[in-house]
Amino acid sequence: MSPEINLLPQIDRVSTGKRWLSIILAATFALILIYLIFQYFSLSKNVNNLIAEEQLLLTEKAELEASLITLEEPQVVDLGTSVEFVESVSYPVSPLLIEINKYVNEHTYLRDYLFSENTIQFEVDFETIGEVVTYVGDLAGSPYLEDVKVEEISTFNPAPSTSVEEEEKKTDSFDEVERFTNIFTVTIDSDYLRTGGEVQ
Repeated sequence: MSPEINLLPQIDRVSTGKRWLSIILAATFALILIYLIFQYFSLSKNVNNLIAEEQLLLTEKAELEASLITLEEPQVVDLGTSVEFVESVSYPVSPLLIEINKYVNEHTYLRDYLFSENTIQFEVDFETIGEVVTYVGDLAGSPYLEDVKVEEISTFNPAPSTSVEEEEKKTDSFDEVERFTNIFTVTIDSDYLRTGGEVQ
């Protein structure tokens, strides 16, 4: 019996399962590599944008610090500038008080003035609502005033009772009538006031 001698090299056939596994692994590796390359370029672009934004913010910060230093420096104001400012803001109040007082009736009481740059707020007590309407109309026609607003109207008893008996007596009496207290805000016509009541 002669021995079998095979002088050809032995070739193992790769199974089809191993071949598909190799293809899938290679494809997965390629996809991961493509994803990482894409992420690298995307992140480098974001980093460049953030660096540019940081430079912009640093420039703005430097500008704001410079303006803050300018604002913190004490400003030297001379006497002429101060006088000019006071004259531009201030106005004579006597003509305004005369104008507001000249329309009140005998039993009307004017009180609590509050002056601001363009307005006067004051409180007036009236006996009837009709007097309130007439007063508002008179103020609206005044050349010293641009606008008249009635901020609040409320009633009050001119002689409040001190005891329970007096309160009961008043409920039966019609001799006492409640008064009306009104808060007005008027807007000043600055041009008319500055010219001393003369129309230019």
